[in-house]
Amino acid sequence: MTKERAMSEMTRRAVEAAWDLTRKDQFPTPAARAEAIAAEAERLDELIGDLAQTLRDQGIAQFREANQGHLPPFLETVQIGNRARAQAEELILHQELGEATELAAMEEDEETFADQNWRDSPDRWKDHTDLLDDPTPEIDALTDEVWPEQTIRFRVMAAYLMQTRYEDSQPIPETPDDPLKAQFTDLVAAAVAHSESVLSEYRRMNLSS
Repeated sequence: MTKERAMSEMTRRAVEAAWDLTRKDQFPTPAARAEAIAAEAERLDELIGDLAQTLRDQGIAQFREANQGHLPPFLETVQIGNRARAQAEELILHQELGEATELAAMEEDEETFADQNWRDSPDRWKDHTDLLDDPTPEIDALTDEVWPEQTIRFRVMAAYLMQTRYEDSQPIPETPDDPLKAQFTDLVAAAVAHSESVLSEYRRMNLSS
């Protein structure tokens, strides 16, 4: 599935927080600073992605070695990928940003973390997409397999729903004929329709102003 997504929000926040401590006055304008942060976050995301893939491949190889050459089942593969991504993020951010990442985390404005209820919300897949990490490649691939007939926009949002339900240890559809598919389809279709309605209203207001 081709998806146009920005750099990981977590990586961008890590760079921004670290640079607030080490390079706060280095840029002539806020726009220049934002552009530099975005470029650095994209660079780090590429490093994280490469390392995560290497660690994931190692994890799968270890599983096969311990299980007579058999590939891990889907959910185990997702777990291996999630662990690899988390390890890669920790290693690369510490390596590239150093102790500033830890200091920044300690000195974050309390307002930023005042309301963390969204992290436990089952609706975070549609209400807080900008704060979530992207779905794993395995979830993306499964989403494509379950909904090959749907639009890219639908599948992007469906992947966030699938990732959220997986993280919450809830069942997810695994084939196009899975009985859960209809329920997930209704949820995603409603979310897409709402998003389009909000966007349409925003455009209408801009045209009339």
